[in-house]
Amino acid sequence: MSDPPSDETALTVRTSSGEVHGFLDRGVPNWRGVPYGRIPERFRPPVALTPSGPIDASQWGPDSWQVPMSAKPGGWSPLYPDAVKSEECLNLNIWSARPDSPAPKPVLVWFHPGRHMVGGNMPTVDPWSLAARQDVVVVSANFRLGPWGWLHLGTLAPEFADSLNLAVRDQLLMLRWVRDNIAGFGGDPDNVTIFGLSTGGSDVATLLSVPVARGLFHKAAIYSGTAEHPIESAEAAATAEHFITAAGALVSSTADLRRLSNVALSHIHLKALRAGPLTYEPVIDGDLVPGPPLQTLSQGAAVDIPLLLSVTSDEARILDLATGPAVDVKYAALAGPSRDATHVEKLAFLSQILYYEPMKRLLTTVHGAGGNCWAQVFDYHPTTSHLAGNPAVAGRAVHGADTAALFGDAQGSAGNAMDRAIVADVQQALVDLARHGRAAWPSYTPGTPVARWITADNTVRTRLGPLP
Repeated sequence: MSDPPSDETALTVRTSSGEVHGFLDRGVPNWRGVPYGRIPERFRPPVALTPSGPIDASQWGPDSWQVPMSAKPGGWSPLYPDAVKSEECLNLNIWSARPDSPAPKPVLVWFHPGRHMVGGNMPTVDPWSLAARQDVVVVSANFRLGPWGWLHLGTLAPEFADSLNLAVRDQLLMLRWVRDNIAGFGGDPDNVTIFGLSTGGSDVATLLSVPVARGLFHKAAIYSGTAEHPIESAEAAATAEHFITAAGALVSSTADLRRLSNVALSHIHLKALRAGPLTYEPVIDGDLVPGPPLQTLSQGAAVDIPLLLSVTSDEARILDLATGPAVDVKYAALAGPSRDATHVEKLAFLSQILYYEPMKRLLTTVHGAGGNCWAQVFDYHPTTSHLAGNPAVAGRAVHGADTAALFGDAQGSAGNAMDRAIVADVQQALVDLARHGRAAWPSYTPGTPVARWITADNTVRTRLGPLP
C-alpha cells in the first residue's frame, strides 16, 4: 500500500461544491457523501451546487429511494442496513491513496448495478482495494433510481419536456464534477475510465453513445452489460402511462405525481409491477440519447475510447435464485427454440440471447467503426462472493459473481489463494486499460474473436479462447 498523507491537510480539498474534509479508511484517504449537484424539483434536471461552507465527508451520503424489483415479497436490498434514502441523493465517494502526489493518477468511476431500482453504497462493493493496491483514484456515485430518475413523463406531458433521461443527466453532471475537481484528489481529469456491472455496465454503454459525454471519460469497461437497453419514445410513454394508471385515485393528472410522498411513489411502483412488467431504462429522445447506441457507435461515436467487455460463463443461472419458474417464463418469452429443452439448455439459450450475443454485437460494432476492444470471460465463482453461500449457484460463474474479484483484495486474507490470485488478474486487466489504454491479450476482431478466459485451473488461471 502507498504511504498515507503525512498530515491532515491532504484530507481537505477545495472543490466546486465547497471545501470537503475526508478521513482515513484503513489508511487510504476517503471522502464520502460529497454532493456533486442538487435536484431543484422532482422530475427536473439536476443543477450544479453553489458552495455554502465546509463539508464533512466522513459518512456515506444518502442513497436514492429504492423500489422493489419484484412484486413478490422478500426482494433483494443491496444497501447497508443503516442506509439513509433520500430524493436529494446526488453525492459521490472518492478513494485516493496519495492525493498529494505530484503525478496525477488514472481515475476509475464506478456505475452500480440494480436495474435502476436498487443500489448505491453497497457492502459488496469496496473500492478501497483498487485505490490502496493499484495506485488509482476511484469514484463511486449515487443518482436517481426508479420513477424519480427513469419515469419519462415528458413523453406524455409537454410541461415535463425536460424530464427525459433525468438519471443520465445526473450521471453526466457527476462526470463533469469529476472532470473539474478530481485533480485536487490526485486524479488525472484527462485519464478517466468509467466501468460498471450489469445495469451499471449498460449505463456505461449508453454513455458511450451520448454526444455531450465526449471528453468526460477516455476509456470504458463493461461487465455483463449491453448497449441495447435504451427504449423508443413510444415504449417510454407506455411505461409512464402504466405507472399513472396504477396510481389510480392518488392522481388526477401527470403533474400530481410531483406532490406525492416518496412512500406513495414506491406504493404506485409496486402496484404497477403487480399489474404487469415495469422497467426503467434510458429513452431515445433524439437529443441526449440521439439514437440506439449501436447505431450511434457504428458511426464512430466512441472510436477513440478503448473498451473492455466482460461476461461470466454461466450468466443466466442467476435466474435460479428467483422465486417461481423464472427460467421457464423467460425462455418462453424469448421464444426458446425447443419445448423439450432441459433446464440447462434453457439457461444456455438465455445466456446467449441476453448477454453473449449483445456483447458480440457491441464488440463487432466498435471494431467496425475503427475502435479497439478486448473481450473477457469470467469462469470462476469466488468463495468470497455474496452469492457463494447459495447452493443454487454455488461454484457457478453466474451473473454478478465477478463483483467479488473486481473489488477484492489480492493482498488480504479473505477467501483462498485462488480467490486472491483471480482478484489480481481481474483488477490488473482493468488497471491496464485505465493506465495504458489496452489489455494484455489480443484485441477482438470478427475475424479473430478471441477472449481471455479467467478460470479456476491451478496451473493456468487465464487462457485465450472463443466467446461462448
